[in-house]
Amino acid sequence: MNEYEIIDLLTKAAGRLPRGYLPIGDDVAALPSSPGKLVLKSDMLVGRTDVPPGMTWRHAGRKAVAMCVSDFASKGVSPQALMVSLGIPRTLEDRDIRAMIRGFQDGMAEWGLHLVGGDTNEADDVMIDCILTGFTDRIVGRGGAGPGDLVVVTGEFGTTSAGLKILLEGARAAPGFRRRALQNVYRPSPRLKLGLALRDYLSSAMDSSDGLAICLHTLAEASGVGMRIDRLPYGGRSLEGFASENHYRVDELVLYGGEEYEIVGTVPKDRIAEAEAAARAVGSELTVIGETTGESGIVTVNGREIEKRGWIQLG
Repeated sequence: MNEYEIIDLLTKAAGRLPRGYLPIGDDVAALPSSPGKLVLKSDMLVGRTDVPPGMTWRHAGRKAVAMCVSDFASKGVSPQALMVSLGIPRTLEDRDIRAMIRGFQDGMAEWGLHLVGGDTNEADDVMIDCILTGFTDRIVGRGGAGPGDLVVVTGEFGTTSAGLKILLEGARAAPGFRRRALQNVYRPSPRLKLGLALRDYLSSAMDSSDGLAICLHTLAEASGVGMRIDRLPYGGRSLEGFASENHYRVDELVLYGGEEYEIVGTVPKDRIAEAEAAARAVGSELTVIGETTGESGIVTVNGREIEKRGWIQLG
């Protein structure tokens, strides 16, 4: 049973939520508060599956925080308080624990968070469970897109996937591209400032950490639309050269890699100029990669229907 099947069982077990709650399955949870909504997010980093070779424990601590921050970014919500629960093996050295905590502090300083509590316990592997909270009067859900909206992303895809190929499969890469790819893996950069700037323009959005293809399918299904993608968002010749040298396909790296921590969303056509201006105002760019259609659940890239797959735990 993979993670999506387990989530489906939990969603059914939860039953019908009271009015005002965000449905289970979105990037964050939200429930009525005064004023607005209380927003919550929990995400778990596990040493064996989420800490690749070469990642320091300081990087891992920061990544655990970044994973939650990225989901807040995609919802257009500013996080405030952080809780951290740790599962620590007896074999983990004191210096590694201290480094991990420095990583939490890095994330707290970078995204303006306050650590307010958590828990510690013994475990067979390192487990870091972060919980973020915040308040908002508006959340960008996954189900708000309509036919004719533009499909947008906040950055490039495929480079992080290449970094994981370098670390896990020994793929070869030019020195400059290798440095950039590994930096993407070790220090993910969630788009919090950009997500906050875009929240009034996005009709739907989600965090891309499970991969671009999964995002496109999930948003399409939640909104009851299709998606026609005519541009793959990647940096060009560097990724093409890496793929050619290692006998990978560029579209596979871009669509199915995961771990990018970008925002994938939709914007009504009549608001795209405002959205692009808002992105530029915070020093970023918004890339249009396609358009939603009336063919519910059908996602195509350059005329070819694509699979719903990517970074799936227990898959």
